[in-house]
Formats: sequence, C-alpha cells, structure tokens
Amino acid sequence: MTDTDWKLEGLCRLVNPDLWFPEKGQNATRAKAICAACPVTTQCRTEALATDERHGIWGGLSENDRTNLRRRRNRARLDALSAQLDDDAA
Repeated sequence: MTDTDWKLEGLCRLVNPDLWFPEKGQNATRAKAICAACPVTTQCRTEALATDERHGIWGGLSENDRTNLRRRRNRARLDALSAQLDDDAA
C-alpha cells in the first residue's frame, strides 16, 4: 500500500470532477456534503494543507477555508511562541 492509496476510497471519484472546482461565485455546498460523508476526508484535507493546494474543494474545504485555517494555525503558533518567550523572560 502506498501513501496515496487512500485516494482510491474517495467519494469524489464517483462524481463529475468539475464539481470539485467551482467557478468563482458558484456554490460548493454539494461538494462539501459529499466530502462530509467520505471515508478519507481527513487524509484528503491533510494532503491539501501539506501541499498548499490552491484550487478546488479538498477534504471539505475550499481555497478560502484552507487559507483561513492556515492563518488560524499560524496565529496559534505565534501566540504559543510569544507566551513561551514571555515565560522564559520572567
């Protein structure tokens, strides 16, 4: 089994690929609903975040969703680092 065998389990393989790449302003609700029921949503989301995927719906997240998640994670890391530096300085 390879690191990408999980892709064979994705429900996305069963529908039109265009669904995963909505045009700007199009609704992604159906794609996200399919992702919510998919057995490999976590793996898909993890790969999209790790590879900095910029287009489409991956693991139930749009490009904007992934960007916001990255920002929240980065902010949390900075907050934790700042708190650690404050503790070290005290």
